[in-house]
Amino acid sequence: MTEINTILYATDLGKHTRPAFRMAVSLAKSNNAKIHFLYVIEPLNTNTASLVNSYLPEGTIEDIYQRSIDELHEKVKNRIDKFCLEELDGEEFPGGKPVADIIEGSPAATIVSFAEDNNVDLIVMGSHAHSVLNNLFIGSVADKVVNRTATPVLLVPLKND
Repeated sequence: MTEINTILYATDLGKHTRPAFRMAVSLAKSNNAKIHFLYVIEPLNTNTASLVNSYLPEGTIEDIYQRSIDELHEKVKNRIDKFCLEELDGEEFPGGKPVADIIEGSPAATIVSFAEDNNVDLIVMGSHAHSVLNNLFIGSVADKVVNRTATPVLLVPLKND
């Protein structure tokens, strides 16, 4: 059986994602593994970025971006702390508190490359039910990750937001 030392929990920070994080924590506890908590920000497309930059003073977009990243880090930290208080009964995370990573990029490609770069043994993600037509045209991040990585992926069914 494959040893699980590092788990990547990839999230979209949706309302109903706690069951997936709960699963990642449960697996970390039973395997004495470390968890990376990953949120991927999709970059603005070139046209949108040009339009926004034409209306704002130079440097404003970078300041807004950095403030947003800082706020996201705080949000993720608060989510982890709240989870610990409500569900761990004072226990510590086995591999230490999850490392919060916030990265800009295409979600599926970023998750796959992060898993490879950090020697992740298991990716845990939530998966929302989508219509066949929706998946046909845009696909889901979970489907793309499963089809692009050699790392095992555990998909946890989530309620739709």
